[in-house]
Amino acid sequence: MYTKHKIYARIFNIFRKLPQKDNKITLLSNKNHSFDSNLEYIAKELESRNNGGKDYEYKFIPKDSLSISDIRDFATSKYVFLVDNFFPLAFMNTNGMKWIQLWHGTGIFKKFGYDLLNPEEKKVMEIFSDKIDLVSCSGENVRDIYAHNFHVDKSKVLPFGIPRNDFYSEEHMDEGFISGLRKTFEKEYPQLIGKKLVLYAPSFRDNPKNNAVFDYFDIEKFMDELGDDYALAIRLHPNYARYCDEDHPIDLKDLTDNYDIIDFTGFKDEQKLLLLSDILITDYSSIMVDYTILNKPILLFAYDLEDYMNNERGFYFDYREKVPGKMVYDIDELVESIKDEDFQMEKLEEFSAFQFGEFKSNASKSILNYVLED
Repeated sequence: MYTKHKIYARIFNIFRKLPQKDNKITLLSNKNHSFDSNLEYIAKELESRNNGGKDYEYKFIPKDSLSISDIRDFATSKYVFLVDNFFPLAFMNTNGMKWIQLWHGTGIFKKFGYDLLNPEEKKVMEIFSDKIDLVSCSGENVRDIYAHNFHVDKSKVLPFGIPRNDFYSEEHMDEGFISGLRKTFEKEYPQLIGKKLVLYAPSFRDNPKNNAVFDYFDIEKFMDELGDDYALAIRLHPNYARYCDEDHPIDLKDLTDNYDIIDFTGFKDEQKLLLLSDILITDYSSIMVDYTILNKPILLFAYDLEDYMNNERGFYFDYREKVPGKMVYDIDELVESIKDEDFQMEKLEEFSAFQFGEFKSNASKSILNYVLED
């Protein structure tokens, strides 16, 4: 087991014999780049520092790249930023390097990390977790669970924040910026003109039947009942396609051809979508945590809640009690809640305070100050 990880580590360890460069940084990205936004904000901050007179070399390297030049650059770096677990690390020589785990989710909600691994995977994680120097999290209240799930001492978990949420700066929260962004989107997506935007962003399910979200989210009914006032956009989780089968497909092209909706599944700038959206509909996705920063309505469309709790990941708190908005179980309840503007907004403030404490849009700067400036 872990043969490919050991082979990768052996190649890496050969290149570790080359001189390490103290200004060199690897941003270790995912294969499909779906979780890379935190790395991109770290890169923006590095570029800003270079423009101010620093001299940092940084490179995005896919974590499964077998390119000799990539591995050489990786092995001669002093700093490595991660957004996911990296099992070859268990077998790698990392003396003199600094490893920073940014993760790709925000706060705590559904179970993740160590809690989802099998016994063999946990043993390997227990080896490589000692090599992690810093885990950044959203706030003080989530540190204990992050320490557990990355199997690190709590002293290594610090609430610097989530880099991608640096987007929600005073500049971008300004009404003038939002108005300009809206006009830009309306030029490309005329469905938005004169309407409020509802963003449906469900998570994936292991069960193909429940993963076929549009068997439950009746787009035709939504558009018939709400289409005069609301535009509907869809953003599926990057992993949704892995859990479809022939009996339970999701054909987004067919949906967009037949209904006047917008498919934002492949759209890169999630933060812009959240900023423009007037209502978020989700279920078990951590996107709800990010959205609470904006203090806008959230509906939790949990049509398969019992099955999800009993047969899939489960949660770190009572879902029914703690979610930051109103729960609905079918499309009729969902439509009526939007018509009546019944979102239970009082639940949002408490949820956001737990996840973030006092939100600040300077995570990238804080992390790099700590890591690079000691």
